[in-house]
Amino acid sequence: MVHYKLLAFDLDGTALGSDPNVFSEGLPEAAAQAAAAGCIVAAATGRPAGCLPADVEKKPDWLSWLVLYDGAQIRNARTGECIWSKPFSTEALAQVQQAAARLGLPVEYIDRDSRYHMTARDWQALNESSVSQFHKGVLARLGCPLEGSAADLAELEILKINMPVAPPDLREAFRTAVGEGVLVLDCGPGGLELTAPGAGKQTAVAFLAGKLGLGMEDVMALGDSGNDAALLSSAGLGVAMDNAPDDVKAAAKVVTGRNTEGGAAEAIRRWLLAE
Repeated sequence: MVHYKLLAFDLDGTALGSDPNVFSEGLPEAAAQAAAAGCIVAAATGRPAGCLPADVEKKPDWLSWLVLYDGAQIRNARTGECIWSKPFSTEALAQVQQAAARLGLPVEYIDRDSRYHMTARDWQALNESSVSQFHKGVLARLGCPLEGSAADLAELEILKINMPVAPPDLREAFRTAVGEGVLVLDCGPGGLELTAPGAGKQTAVAFLAGKLGLGMEDVMALGDSGNDAALLSSAGLGVAMDNAPDDVKAAAKVVTGRNTEGGAAEAIRRWLLAE
């Protein structure tokens, strides 16, 4: 018998190891054991559907749900059916574009089909920046030119906005400029991730739990970044990875090992399966 009925884990920095396409050591076995014992398993990630790791694309039997775009969309992991989404408004897209341009911050607008819309100037800036080769590979594969206003993208349902190069000294000015029309999340030393109000991993997982007849007290959540903090704080058991920054650890109830050392599987065995 499991201690929690819904397991929601982040991917990058949590359920994935050093290879961004491969689950960390022991994770598939621990998650399969949890599912066999009656726990529903969901991946809660900032990634869009078209950028999922190979191990998720294989559709393991134990994985039932995908919380995508930092909690702006929920899909059935087996059928791909979307049951919930929260796109940006036309006004919010315009505000983001204006504020980012004024501060000189490159922006990626990610739509419901996983396409990354960028101006030519921003595309060049990101390719010349220190963002990871994995991220640059995603842009090469899914990038689309943005020649007009970001507001024109609203009909494509922009579900997430990435700002991978956002220096800390400009972040507060950006938040002030966009106001309450955008939820802004600090995600690591380099960047910001934006969702629409009413989105976010905590809100999406709470919606999913409700659809399943569960409450947040029934949820065990694992994460390592700023976009996980609210979920870790509200879950019945929030588990931060040892590689998480201090503020994320403070939001969680317990801390497990690093993602590259099998920390996610260790947490599932210890606190969900109580081995």
